[in-house]
Amino acid sequence: MKQLPLSRLERQDHLVNPYEFSDWTERSPVLSLMKDFRVHQPHTVHPDADAIEAARLMSMEGVTEKLVTDKDGELVGLLTRDELSEQRILIAQTALDVRRHELTVSDLMRPREDIPVVDYEALQGALVVDLVNTLRETGESHCLVLDRIEHQIRGLISVADIASRLHQPLAVKPKISIAQAVLS
Repeated sequence: MKQLPLSRLERQDHLVNPYEFSDWTERSPVLSLMKDFRVHQPHTVHPDADAIEAARLMSMEGVTEKLVTDKDGELVGLLTRDELSEQRILIAQTALDVRRHELTVSDLMRPREDIPVVDYEALQGALVVDLVNTLRETGESHCLVLDRIEHQIRGLISVADIASRLHQPLAVKPKISIAQAVLS
């Protein structure tokens, strides 16, 4: 057995995160930017959780989205910072005739059936620019990655994460929902 040398951190040693590096471009393989659930545990929240508390926790954790999972760990929806915006909270309060503190994650989440999916196999060989263009054309800011052969939700990709990793703004014009159309 090989003995490995151990040492101590020095003051100038600092903790890094993927967003500090600039080695990704729009020509990078899109799979290199995917949150792969075979490697990383997804951030999750229960549908009955208090929506305002979920927003607070997301902010504290520095995450822009959480998968909404039931008691068995199965996906039921997606909660993003967009769904937790003041405008959407007010719309939900009015539509459901509830107080702000009574809103749950399930009141604001995007249901499973409304989340766009891209096949894992289609992403093999695809570039970041390919997926960004696809999401821009469809007005989507997030998509799940599905391994159809294994029937596994394999990952999540968001335009906000891609923009952070590329260190450049990437805008996606969202689709107009019925609620937004009513407010216009």
